[in-house]
Amino acid sequence: MSESTIYAGCNCTCGYGSNDWNEGEAGMASEPLRRVERVVSTHDITWLLDLAKNEQLNLDPPYQRKSVWTTKDRRFFMDTVFRNYPSPAIFLHKTIDDTTGNTTYHVVDGKQRILTVLLYVENRFALSDDFGDTRFAGRRWRDLDPTARRLLWNYRLTIEELDDASIIDVNDVFSRLNKNANKLNAQELRHARFDGWLISFLEEEATESVWRTFKVRTAAKEKRMSDVQNISELAAVILRKDISGFSQEDLDRLYADHDAPEAEETEFDTEEFREEFLQTRRVLERLEESYQLVSRHAQPFYNLYILWTALWRNRLEETQLEAFAERYESFMNAVQALEVNDANYGTPPVNALNDFDLQVAAYKAASVGATTEEPQRRVRLNALEAALFPTAQLAANED
Repeated sequence: MSESTIYAGCNCTCGYGSNDWNEGEAGMASEPLRRVERVVSTHDITWLLDLAKNEQLNLDPPYQRKSVWTTKDRRFFMDTVFRNYPSPAIFLHKTIDDTTGNTTYHVVDGKQRILTVLLYVENRFALSDDFGDTRFAGRRWRDLDPTARRLLWNYRLTIEELDDASIIDVNDVFSRLNKNANKLNAQELRHARFDGWLISFLEEEATESVWRTFKVRTAAKEKRMSDVQNISELAAVILRKDISGFSQEDLDRLYADHDAPEAEETEFDTEEFREEFLQTRRVLERLEESYQLVSRHAQPFYNLYILWTALWRNRLEETQLEAFAERYESFMNAVQALEVNDANYGTPPVNALNDFDLQVAAYKAASVGATTEEPQRRVRLNALEAALFPTAQLAANED
């Protein structure tokens, strides 16, 4: 959290002395100090609940990040509220509609705290079982007696209102409030914030030597935890049962949704996930041990991501690995050759390509530019599966 005083710096233009300015420079004047008008007050939580009920609270203004809290985070904040511990100020940008006079409060800082209270009074999660007081332990809002509820209603928050502020000033305030969060990259922030089941599994998995063989784990990646982030993307395929475009916010949500698998709100089968993940990894290991398929042909990571997804979706038996390896090597060599030809001679006309070459061309076209976007990933996956996973073709190769 930043200091309580938010101020704007002066953008003055200085010379070496006014007598040395030429006529053009003399016309330049320093900008006046721009200040943000702030109104500091305290309100109890019922004030925020009323704003939300009357649809006067905007939790998602354009500058607001799509950060997420885990159930553990939410329970911790509710513990703070019920014990009447202090919490940081909430910053709101107040606007009034010139036609209707309706007032809206846009949340600049404090979204997750407000959202946590709203979710709790909607019975969306329960307090921690180890709260330490039987009146609260494991209780949802509906389970609390009136005396306990009044502890929440009467909890007072410091509110900082930005009145009549321009969107530039509001963006500047938001940036300053969140400036300290920019020192770590996204995966390092996840490491600092999450300590549940999923991150424990993924960080332990990243220490396996096979990921170094797959070139996911390198000295440079380890320093900034990029190896864990890559493995997180592979895990997301299995957890979400589909591919997706790369997004730091999406990974934040993935970690939050699977931080506490035993929680009623996020319950999922950890053993089923672990079995599918390790089974897919073992197939990759076999293909690498026997054919060096990953290190030679599934690089860089955007190729490994598609290979991983295809192997998870199309389970191979041991007897099918050799046939698959031959076809994958042929496919990726063709992709590489098409890249060379494209650079020198242009892409061959469509009517000159057979079905296999059409899939190669589609894969290659989706490997240029934004390779981590969902549409490009889906094109590459569809092309690879169409070329390599027709059941009859694999069965014929086995014979």
